[in-house]
Amino acid sequence: MTHKFSLIFLLLFMLISPQLVVGGEPRYPVLDSKFPAAEAKLGWIDNEHVIFHGYEIGKFGQKSADDGHELRETGLFIWDIPQNKVMKYWSIDSQVGLCVFRGAVTFKQRVKPGHDIWNVVTGDLHGAQQRPEEKKLWLNGTSCRLHEEQPEWAVQDGHRRWGLLEDLGYLDFGLSSRADPSKASPVLLYPPDEKIPKQLPFTGEQVRLHVSYFEFADVYLLEGHRETTYAPVIWLLKPDGTVTKVLEPTGKQWEKMGWGHFYLTKKGLLLTGGRGDYASVGTTGGYLLNEGNLTRIIAGFMRPAAVSPDGCKVAFVHVLHSQAGADSFRALQVGKPGTRTLKMIDLCAGKGE
Repeated sequence: MTHKFSLIFLLLFMLISPQLVVGGEPRYPVLDSKFPAAEAKLGWIDNEHVIFHGYEIGKFGQKSADDGHELRETGLFIWDIPQNKVMKYWSIDSQVGLCVFRGAVTFKQRVKPGHDIWNVVTGDLHGAQQRPEEKKLWLNGTSCRLHEEQPEWAVQDGHRRWGLLEDLGYLDFGLSSRADPSKASPVLLYPPDEKIPKQLPFTGEQVRLHVSYFEFADVYLLEGHRETTYAPVIWLLKPDGTVTKVLEPTGKQWEKMGWGHFYLTKKGLLLTGGRGDYASVGTTGGYLLNEGNLTRIIAGFMRPAAVSPDGCKVAFVHVLHSQAGADSFRALQVGKPGTRTLKMIDLCAGKGE
């Protein structure tokens, strides 16, 4: 735990007073699976294997045997990064609520399209099995653990809650007060089996109702609420309830470039977004905020993305721009893979600039 806290302080040092450095070429090794990937949830099973939604050449655009709908994503696939090989893991006929954590894979799948009858699929790197959801189950989106009894974070009483790892409890963002933010209540951390919560230094209207956990640092990332695509405040929540601000916009030009998502890595904060035209990259890409510099490490759309458990690698679905995305769609229709593929950058292997 001491090592993880020391790592957090190092990251804080790296994220102070950023200055923009933009370049079009990657500063780190980029590995391309060359496999057509969907812009849908993906995750790391371990530090060498990524599971993702993919398209199958020859099936894309065909009619489903069940109800005749046009097929898109027809499988979950595992990318073995050291071998640079992709293997099919599970058959699907649409996107699923994929949850991946500490080697476990969990999701629910409709028995038939359009029917509210579900199977629960659970597995690991070596395979999966399914069973009927005979009674309601609650899935913790952080730990991917299935609960047979309703957890406190799933109580439906108007409060907005988010389940953390089971040994930490959950966050209560309070009742929605968007119409009058002055009435917003502080976000509360409820440790398990404790009746008195810990009050966090922001309200439920100041922070986005979304929490990301990063295992390598044992912290939770929260983003400030925003009405624009400008960079928001970013906080890190430690298991002891300590909150640290790691990004606070101060009016710099790069903060207004148009940001979509934020990820914590061992080398700093990764920001994805930027602006471009239909057929040109512009400033779109993935940017690393490191030692006071914001550096583009890859150009183009980088969505979605996921950070490996050790904090070194970032896997993401990549395409240069909207024109390339449309071309990839047409390529799939005629049996070709296109250029929207799953890629990976190893931030610990590169030297950067």
